[in-house]
Amino acid sequence: MDVRIVGVSLPATVFDGQDVFVGMQRGRDVVSPRPVEGTTMTFDAELDVVVTPAGVDYRGPWVQGRRGERFLYLCWGHDSTHGFEGFRRAKLMLGVLDPAEMASAPDGAVLEGRLPLVDARGGPVCAAVRPPVIRWTLRRTDGVSGHGQDT
Repeated sequence: MDVRIVGVSLPATVFDGQDVFVGMQRGRDVVSPRPVEGTTMTFDAELDVVVTPAGVDYRGPWVQGRRGERFLYLCWGHDSTHGFEGFRRAKLMLGVLDPAEMASAPDGAVLEGRLPLVDARGGPVCAAVRPPVIRWTLRRTDGVSGHGQDT
């Protein structure tokens, strides 16, 4: 399943005296970090929804964490001569998703997570991110939205 993260309310472009970059983590690497700019930023990834005897699980190279505690990482950092140097990460928690809705999602559905990228103190959002900070919506390929995840 495709995942699209839509970030709004962006933090300042400079943090601790350096330009701020943001990207999603795939495995151990932050993929294509880019500078904070504009009014929104989007990030695309994929995840596999796997139905097991124990319930619904999420897997794939973008998925982090142990079963029952899965999440996607949104990583903040600075660009240096050594490459991307991270200073903060946000865990976009997947355990809040409705297992029945995710298990019955049609082929080609897109899971969209919408969240502010700035925290209460004006810095880049970090720590575990759950509703109501993030709003998950399952969109079918025919353009119809499923039930939003307001849990």
